[in-house]
Amino acid sequence: MQTLELARIYERQGYYEDAFEIYSFLCMQKTDNQESFNEISAGLKRMEKKIKKKGHEVQGAYPEENISRLCEKWLTLMVLKHRFDKFKKVKSRLLQR
Repeated sequence: MQTLELARIYERQGYYEDAFEIYSFLCMQKTDNQESFNEISAGLKRMEKKIKKKGHEVQGAYPEENISRLCEKWLTLMVLKHRFDKFKKVKSRLLQR
């Protein structure tokens, strides 16, 4: 659910990278509404400035450029899930004794 409203919420809450990703996604979508397109473009520019001000690199305006970062996140989550599952098995064995 990548919507303009969600991007605005992330922006207000200070989640600039997440807002930037949504604005980028929306920018790639075809829209006939010029007002929405202008707001999306302005949002992208604001997020770029805020992210750079925080000292972070902007990941890129296109989802393809974020694939390696997303894969890394996915792998990290998979490892954590595996560890958690092993922990649950050990815990259940200890409780059975």
